[in-house]
Amino acid sequence: MKNIQLHEFNILMDKKVYLPNVSGMLQAYAVGVPEVVEHFHFSQFQFIRKEPEKIADEWDNPSVLAFSSSMWNHELNLVLARLARERFPDSLIVFGGPHVPDDHRAELFLKEHPFVDITVLSEGEITFAEVLKTLITSRDFSTVRGLVFRDRSTGRIVRTPDRPLVDINFLPSPYLSGLYDRALERRGDMEFQVIFETNRGCPFHCSFCAWGNSITKVRFFNFERLAREIEWLGEKEISFVFGADANFGMFPRDKEIAEMFAEVKRRYSHPRSFRVCYGKNATDRIYEVAQILETNHLTTGVTLSFQSTDPDTLKIIHRDNIKVDTYRELLKLYRRDGIRVYTELILGLPGETYESFKKGIEEVFQAGLYDQVGIFLCQVLPNTPMYDPEYVKLHGIETRCIELVETHASKRRPGEVAEYEDVVVATRSMPHPEWRRSATLMWMAQTLHGLKLGFFVSLYLFREFGLKYTELFEYLIANGTDTNRFPIFSRELNRYAEYLEGIMTGKPQCVFLPEYGKISWQVEEATFLRLSGDFENFYQEFKGLTQSFLEERGVMVPLRELNEVFKYQYARIAAPVLRQSAFEFLHTVPEYFKNILLDKPATLKEGKQTVRVERTDYRSDKEEFARQVIWFGRRDSRAVEPATWS
Repeated sequence: MKNIQLHEFNILMDKKVYLPNVSGMLQAYAVGVPEVVEHFHFSQFQFIRKEPEKIADEWDNPSVLAFSSSMWNHELNLVLARLARERFPDSLIVFGGPHVPDDHRAELFLKEHPFVDITVLSEGEITFAEVLKTLITSRDFSTVRGLVFRDRSTGRIVRTPDRPLVDINFLPSPYLSGLYDRALERRGDMEFQVIFETNRGCPFHCSFCAWGNSITKVRFFNFERLAREIEWLGEKEISFVFGADANFGMFPRDKEIAEMFAEVKRRYSHPRSFRVCYGKNATDRIYEVAQILETNHLTTGVTLSFQSTDPDTLKIIHRDNIKVDTYRELLKLYRRDGIRVYTELILGLPGETYESFKKGIEEVFQAGLYDQVGIFLCQVLPNTPMYDPEYVKLHGIETRCIELVETHASKRRPGEVAEYEDVVVATRSMPHPEWRRSATLMWMAQTLHGLKLGFFVSLYLFREFGLKYTELFEYLIANGTDTNRFPIFSRELNRYAEYLEGIMTGKPQCVFLPEYGKISWQVEEATFLRLSGDFENFYQEFKGLTQSFLEERGVMVPLRELNEVFKYQYARIAAPVLRQSAFEFLHTVPEYFKNILLDKPATLKEGKQTVRVERTDYRSDKEEFARQVIWFGRRDSRAVEPATWS
């Protein structure tokens, strides 16, 4: 019997890690092929990152080593493949996954990595099984469709014809096949998470995404299989499930799938969370699905993403969005039912300018996004149009290869292999200086609006005086640099400028703050956490800058009223230390903001009111505060503590 070793290393988040879905699918299909079972034995999955030598020491004389390559494990896979070639020179080394190019660069990949024998293109279950069958008698894989291989006898690199897509219901379930049972029995204090497919494919063709550019036809797993798998998730007490569908909620059957998850959770209390990638259209169905998941506490809100609101940019990236007016009405609908909304934008898309990017942020905020915004640096991924050299040249796309540190992931131990990502730092329409301006605006918008540090203040200025959110953000960026008057603002602005310099020299997007735990944070989250230790002085500086902002624009705001808006802002923000919980107001500030957030008429006038904030006592435990408010709580805005008024 020849041994097969499958590798699929996932992100370690504290003590949480995903079970290896791809490896499971490959093995589940292969063990259904009699010839494979007769000649091969599958070793235990390798899916938890550690030093390469430690992983290699666990190999049991493998004849075949297969690697599923994604952005977060590709470099480790390459290091291990080199080690495998040194230790087992006659072994067959197979690569597949989204980080392996499937265009003309597939052949180049093998030339650049002489220790790799085969790359599997597109879906791999059937192809991998046929590779194993062929290997029993030969190393000539020219009859196996859907791969590129190195002919060892001639050194020639051969690409075989593409493999047609098949009915995915022929693919056995690794969950129902018992392939993860041993790992679950030995999990100890590890918490395993699951990547869950109900379909494959995407009908859209966004240029930054590989999904719809590789498999456009959507194929569905049948309900009987899904029902049994969801039952398995409950029985095995899987807490977190990530839905791998590209457009969950787009199809009528997705409502029934959501109900399956809800019913299983009612019986097992698991899964506790089912996070999905919602479709960008089919809004009525998505609303129904979101209601089911939210009512059963399976998810925190719904995602309504734009990526960009600029018509020229959308045309270039081949994307259509819902209209902003439709978005505005959807926000009200979700708010009415207590469902939070999360909206994404991307910085660095071709066609975008500083002004159009700023306008996009403004449009989303003015439409009434009171919950979460996520604005991300544009990544260039293999097998996307943005990866094509002609597309890159046409749009003047410039990138930096930076170290990849995943959000809320554990720090790599000494000796572990670093991973990398390519992020856009300039385009023809957004030269690098404008990209820096845009990135700084992005950071300020996410810190003040997304993480709520200035949410009530900027909402008040917009509602009462028509002042744009981004106008305030730009003023704070331009005028918060005075180290004598605004030491906190200037410190954070300088830190962010250094952060952008770091990006240009290959440093990662995410940062570590040891006093707030052993995981990484997005840069705006790190800003929030640092500021949480001194909110009193931060808000004094913020108020001083806001007063100057208003004076320069000739906007007359009664000082007592402005003071009370800042008092309310300060009162509602969560902090690691237990603070005062009752606040007296001489204006109807609490009622005013409550009505705005309920889409009711809101008037700010004189009148005594008292706010009582429901404080969570974190007992000055910064790590627990960061975990609950930011890691677990960002999506449902736990940075703003609940309050009642009278």
